[in-house]
Amino acid sequence: MPPAVLADESSPSAPSVLQRLLMWAGLLIFTAVFILVVHSQREAPGLDMQVYWRAAQILHGQNPTTDYLYAPSLVEAGKIELPFTYPPAAAILFHPLGAMSLESAWSVLKAVNAGLIGVFVGVVLRLAPISRGWFLLRPVPTLLAYATALGLAWHLYPVWFTFIFGQINVLLAVLILADLGRRRSGGAGSGVLTGLAAGLKITPAAMGLVPLVLGRWQTIIGMVLGVLITVLGAAVVLPREVLDYFTHQLFSTDRVGDAGRISNQSLNGMLHLWGLPDALVTPLWLLLSVAVIMLGGLGIRRAARAGDPFSAVVLGALVMLLISPISWEHHWVWVLPLLFALVPDRPRSAPPAEWAAAAVLALMILVAFSDNPSVMAAEYLGDRGADVVFNGPPALERLGTVPLLVSMAAGAWVALRPRRASAEDA
Repeated sequence: MPPAVLADESSPSAPSVLQRLLMWAGLLIFTAVFILVVHSQREAPGLDMQVYWRAAQILHGQNPTTDYLYAPSLVEAGKIELPFTYPPAAAILFHPLGAMSLESAWSVLKAVNAGLIGVFVGVVLRLAPISRGWFLLRPVPTLLAYATALGLAWHLYPVWFTFIFGQINVLLAVLILADLGRRRSGGAGSGVLTGLAAGLKITPAAMGLVPLVLGRWQTIIGMVLGVLITVLGAAVVLPREVLDYFTHQLFSTDRVGDAGRISNQSLNGMLHLWGLPDALVTPLWLLLSVAVIMLGGLGIRRAARAGDPFSAVVLGALVMLLISPISWEHHWVWVLPLLFALVPDRPRSAPPAEWAAAAVLALMILVAFSDNPSVMAAEYLGDRGADVVFNGPPALERLGTVPLLVSMAAGAWVALRPRRASAEDA
């Protein structure tokens, strides 16, 4: 049987050559304007970007303080020392930055990250059930949706904080979603992009849950191949660093940061912020992680069987973020596709109650992820002059977990909501 069509729209005819050219010109113009606007948003280089730049300088032999990639600190910010915590392949990715001044490197990375946000929005719209039937096929709706979604993405704190930090979370999300979120995913080459993402930042390896639940062994092999490409490629250039990373640095989780910070929006962070005794945090985290994996696996399978691989990947990403020991607030760029995954399978025939649930959850996400969790919590408690803090009074820390709880509620709804589309091969 043919794959189910989740949207109620009939498939539109292909646009003419002129319409296609005008549509792509419009998309490029919107993207260029977006890049120009957000490029001016922050002049000071992001902290994480400074770490990347210092790491790249080491590869060029130009770092003034150390010649070793995994030195205890590459950048100092007040009392905080920031080491390079990524696999060696990521340092090679940042290699071009090392030949530039800090200001030039920051300017280039801002433009690249802004462009990647545009790509991220386009990939989400192309794969989400609500828009995949017409995005890039109907010029006017395509342009309107793209411009609106760009604004929506910039409203979400994880997206713009990733930008001002100079982080690579949007790049990783694009690789994973473009790889696993396609309706024909699972064939030759599937999984390689996700493996490359895992080779740049280990956490995406958890996305292996998606093909594992669906029994897509070719995709799992592709993921392994992608990881091997990054590891072996880096070993040619940085053999000592590769050996050190995978035998020592990978297991030194304290290098990443304090799990008890308000900015750690993971199950582990939540338990710390709720003030539970240290002796209980680890066993409870493991139990909750198992429960999340089981519920996430169920939701992944239900979504895939209903012809919705997009939501399956979003659920896999939520599991990844929740079970990770540390998921900083800027790692949560996945709330953008989560918003689109909330839309009912068949929008026109969905009952009002289903739409109401989706609308309430979407509104909660838009509010909860509109600013830094510590700032929002402090303002709610009456401190209007609040600034970003790592820790605070118990009430502040507990209230800072609201975004995490909201995302869990939205994920549970996507996993368990009614599915009306016909099954397709999982």
